[in-house]
Amino acid sequence: MHTPRIRLYTRGDDLGSAVSANRAFCEAFEKGILRNASAMFCTPHIEDAAARLAAEKRLCVGLHMTMNAEWDRVRWGPVQPPAKVPSLVDERGHFFKTTKALHEHRPRESEVFAELQAQLDKGRRLGFTVAYADSHMGWTWVIPGLAERIACWCEKEGLLYNESRMKGLPKAEHAGDPVEQLIAKLEAAAPGDYMIVGHPAYDDAEMRTLGHPGYEGDKVATGREWERRLFSDPRILAYCRDKGVEPTRFDVK
Repeated sequence: MHTPRIRLYTRGDDLGSAVSANRAFCEAFEKGILRNASAMFCTPHIEDAAARLAAEKRLCVGLHMTMNAEWDRVRWGPVQPPAKVPSLVDERGHFFKTTKALHEHRPRESEVFAELQAQLDKGRRLGFTVAYADSHMGWTWVIPGLAERIACWCEKEGLLYNESRMKGLPKAEHAGDPVEQLIAKLEAAAPGDYMIVGHPAYDDAEMRTLGHPGYEGDKVATGREWERRLFSDPRILAYCRDKGVEPTRFDVK
């Protein structure tokens, strides 16, 4: 059996956050190298994502554990009624924009786990086979020891816990576009297992409604358009095919 030079665990984040993202996930998976999709089961367009991808068993889907809603104009909150998780939400029932704000509001661990369970249960009700978990915006530091207890919860639920599970590609200087920069990193990498993470979407009007001061909507849309291309550009497809790079699911041993 052929052994690849590199096993590349390709992860897309924020499935369900926008229809633009959902469409891009489909392209990046069906035509490209995306093999793992981290889904936000509390977001406005998760039902659309389920209609497109819940039945697609070739895609490894994970719970993108969400306790923050970072954008100014596009907001989301918990799956649980906000009154049941008051330490996790602002006065409008939305998640806080930053992990710092969540920490300062002194989230209760019981509410965190109630909401995580609700998110996972909703994903399963929508038809997704949920194989792993990771955190949106890296919020698990907000309560001492919480990350370790989340790992135990994931084990109980039969989920791989992917926080810092795999190494990224090495740095490589290249003046080209993001696809060329990714290829340069793959060229510089020694044989082994690596992970890349992106937020595939299209540069369209919906994506430009996202953003906040310091990361305006135009930059969000442009950046996520390139992150879609990292998974589906013909140059990366040819490189992986010809240079022994195997796009890989998290649930493959």
